[in-house]
Amino acid sequence: MASDELDDDQKKGLFSKVTEPFHTVPCTRTAYLHGFASGLLSGVSTFLFTSNVRKASNLGVVTFALIMPGSFFYCRWKNFKKELEKQRSTPATIAPWRPDDESSDVTNEMKET
Repeated sequence: MASDELDDDQKKGLFSKVTEPFHTVPCTRTAYLHGFASGLLSGVSTFLFTSNVRKASNLGVVTFALIMPGSFFYCRWKNFKKELEKQRSTPATIAPWRPDDESSDVTNEMKET
């Protein structure tokens, strides 16, 4: 029945809908992990040295906000450069018609005259 067959969007749970960009957009997962780890590290180390929770949490959030997009754009740029090098390294395709081709009509006409 039609009611038994649900669309893919309706079958997905809330968690799947929220985490979908992490699986579809390249470099997203890596960028979030780099941002989270650097923010946590800077926040904890600042707290250990200053014992000021507010300053440590502010620095952790700022570090995350700077490192995450930087890591994302660096990863995307690196992937773009890799694809560009791959395109440059592939040999160019040969045109289907060449003037020195024996089977072409234009070359045969030129030889007859």
